[in-house]
Amino acid sequence: MHFLMTNDVETTSLELNRPADFMAEKVKNTGLPRLLELYSKYDVEATFFFTGHIVELMPELVDVVKNHGHEIACHGYRHEDRYAFDNLPLDKQIYYLKKAKKVIEDAAGGKIYSFRAPELRMNLDTIKALEITGFKYDSSVAPQRFDGPLSRGFIKKLPWLIAPRRPYYMSKEKLACEGDSKIKEIPITSFISSFMGTTMRISPTINRIIEKIAFREAGIRNIPVVFLIHPTEAIDLDWALIKDSANNNDGLFSGAVRKKLKYKNVGHKAIQLTEVILKDAKKEGFEFISISRYGAIERRDA
Repeated sequence: MHFLMTNDVETTSLELNRPADFMAEKVKNTGLPRLLELYSKYDVEATFFFTGHIVELMPELVDVVKNHGHEIACHGYRHEDRYAFDNLPLDKQIYYLKKAKKVIEDAAGGKIYSFRAPELRMNLDTIKALEITGFKYDSSVAPQRFDGPLSRGFIKKLPWLIAPRRPYYMSKEKLACEGDSKIKEIPITSFISSFMGTTMRISPTINRIIEKIAFREAGIRNIPVVFLIHPTEAIDLDWALIKDSANNNDGLFSGAVRKKLKYKNVGHKAIQLTEVILKDAKKEGFEFISISRYGAIERRDA
């Protein structure tokens, strides 16, 4: 059985509910070191999806992760709403993928093959764009997850409700369906909510239920468990920023409610909760493996 620990490395501030360049320094000094130390403790081989922008701001982040033996992957170019792949035409997606890929590969000193869309937002053109730009694996679909109005672009994520739970080659004709593209989808483990840091922090109990179901399903169906976390979740809250952001008019669901939910169990508490998951996975006999290495095993077995 395989456990895929995945990390989205970006500049999004939980306090501001938006990307902010100053977060790159906090990711470097706090978020990444805390996660990397934890992964070393449990011999975890993980995948880190970087936005091109955070690598432009701080290219040494890639070296730190690579030196720990983890996979370097792409999380698009930027995380702001205007760069969301579900709203971009094919030519723009290709442009931003190429831009991000070059920045990240230059920093990594080698090719990258795995992708995750910012905010998991994509459309049918994304599959074509990934093929054109040389990617092999995607991990942007969360099957049977339903976000409702708490997630940006949630209407376009409704196909997730009937998406396959096992890894599959994506369709170029229908989103979140099996097809004949060259892109292998390795879905994020989900059951209404995703198996991820946000769920873990908001409700450790719900996340534990998802974990138990996922571990059982992995044993029965021989499919991987995919967990998602952000280094920014391992950074302690800056209460001065929260006070400054109190008057931001982001809307009831995407702003005020969403931000307050995301303030729960950050920093050291997030690390402690993540360690429980790693202990459980180790106890159940899971092998920790990166996205690309898992994909290569699947290709050999096909």
